[in-house]
Amino acid sequence: MTIFSYVYLAVFVVAVAVLIYVRTQLVFAARPNHFFQWFYWAAAVMIGIFTVLTSRTPADYISGFFITGMLGLFGFWRNGITPDSLITRIGAVRGLDSLTALHLSVLPTGLTELAAMAGSVTIAKLRFKQSPAVIKAFFGQKTEPARVIIDQ
Repeated sequence: MTIFSYVYLAVFVVAVAVLIYVRTQLVFAARPNHFFQWFYWAAAVMIGIFTVLTSRTPADYISGFFITGMLGLFGFWRNGITPDSLITRIGAVRGLDSLTALHLSVLPTGLTELAAMAGSVTIAKLRFKQSPAVIKAFFGQKTEPARVIIDQ
């Protein structure tokens, strides 16, 4: 095994720990984008199969399964609301204090859409199964209630 094999293993372990930590911190998990979720999982399966079929050394297996594992982790990633931040995608965590407005509206499907604003720019749109009143009550404890707006 090469030094990179150990680096891949260490990075994967850290990524799993971060995924578990974020999943346990979510107060409200947003509905996932099923297209990307299935895309990541399908890519992970495909690369896993190619890894098994083409690898010759342990380093080949480790690097292939590292890519497979990371794509699988991306498929399991969830956006949502934690006690002090808004997770809008992998690597994009926004503190609730940095958001100027949070617009909540009910979609025709019955889901609640949260549009997070920084100034006059919408930086994220997330969909939740909870009602706007429940989400507003949570934000009322964490931010200024005037920043949370329920659109009709």
